[in-house]
Amino acid sequence: MIKFLNSFELRHLLLCSLPPAGGIIAYLLLWFFPHQSFYLKLLTLLLLCVMLIYFCYHFFQQLIYKINVVSNLLEAVEQEDFTLRGVASGQGVFEGVIEQINDISGQLSRHRQQQREMDFLLQKVISNITVAIFALDSNHCLIWCNNAASRMLGTPLERLIGEKASSWHLDNLLQNANTEHPVESRHEGRPVRYKVTSDTYMVDGVKNVLLFVSDVDDMLRQEEQKAWHNLLRVISHEINNSLSPIASISQMLQQHYRRHSENLPAGFAEGIDLINQRAKELIAFISSYRQLSKLAPPVKAPVDLASLIAELPLLFSHREITLQGRRPLMADLDRVQIHQLLINLIKNADEAMAGSTECICIEWAEEKGRLLITILDHGVGLTNPENMFVPFYTTKLNGTGIGLILCRQIAESHGGYLSLENRHEQTGCKVTINLPLQSLA
Repeated sequence: MIKFLNSFELRHLLLCSLPPAGGIIAYLLLWFFPHQSFYLKLLTLLLLCVMLIYFCYHFFQQLIYKINVVSNLLEAVEQEDFTLRGVASGQGVFEGVIEQINDISGQLSRHRQQQREMDFLLQKVISNITVAIFALDSNHCLIWCNNAASRMLGTPLERLIGEKASSWHLDNLLQNANTEHPVESRHEGRPVRYKVTSDTYMVDGVKNVLLFVSDVDDMLRQEEQKAWHNLLRVISHEINNSLSPIASISQMLQQHYRRHSENLPAGFAEGIDLINQRAKELIAFISSYRQLSKLAPPVKAPVDLASLIAELPLLFSHREITLQGRRPLMADLDRVQIHQLLINLIKNADEAMAGSTECICIEWAEEKGRLLITILDHGVGLTNPENMFVPFYTTKLNGTGIGLILCRQIAESHGGYLSLENRHEQTGCKVTINLPLQSLA
């Protein structure tokens, strides 16, 4: 009986059936007692009408309430508000509908939470991969890109969104996408090669474009550095195992022949000295290459580049060095590493101008949010540009062949690059250092 009365439809059907049933009973009673007063009959009819109107109004109000509950729940689902729940008291059609809507809201809430977690995971993955990804709309405007794309263009993400692809020379990459050969381009004046692929996706029935760009030169250079580091580690181990005993034995022989120099054949002392000297030089030579694999990550801080460059002429007092650039010019740099980079490059320029009294010119400027440093000399220029960054290769008599490689690693660890070329207007070399003014997120 309780289950029966808990049903909304049956309960209100029973209540609405009471007035007609009472009217039938009253009619039967009046029919069996025809001599009752007219006013009594009228009062009975009035009471029955009031009861009928009250129960119908009550049923109407309850029906409107249930309909509003269902409507509000459906509207919340439409507005993607899955926190609203309806109270289902009892049993019946409306209670069943409310419970189903509550279940649907719960499932949609769980699915949305799972979707958010998946989107967060996907965003993390995309943001940390090394492939630059650009999302372009039908008008080839940037609507999204990842951190690798920001590093590739040297520009913060917020400045890229909404820009035309042609503003960043992406239209050339898009036209040559999905080809077997790398696409040659220039970025900040530096020639680079990219592996480019593209695909399409739909948003609201509109076809958009995804562009995937990989720096081929950067990947090859990383593999090249790994190969050289592995080779140097093996060579250092093997050569040091042989050179250390040679240096030790030759040193013992030196001490011995100093005490018995009268019994030694001619040239023996000089030979022992030469063996000891060359063994030590080779040990120092091999040890110097370990710098290539021990370069620490840059510790960046705001640095006044103009003040840093102004210190350089004091280290080369014998050479006139002219400075030209805006003062001050702040940039996020590792002061120690950039200072060492500039010293190495000016030392190379000074040695290339041996016997000349010409000056070295250092220029710096800010271009499109990048820091551009140029070093111009009047030396002999580059005689073999293809081997500039090959370890062990040097044109100097006492060179080790690691100076330029170390300079390039410092520049690239700062998110920039180093390039060298012969001057066109006269003899000499032009060195260009391109660095970001600020660290990219």
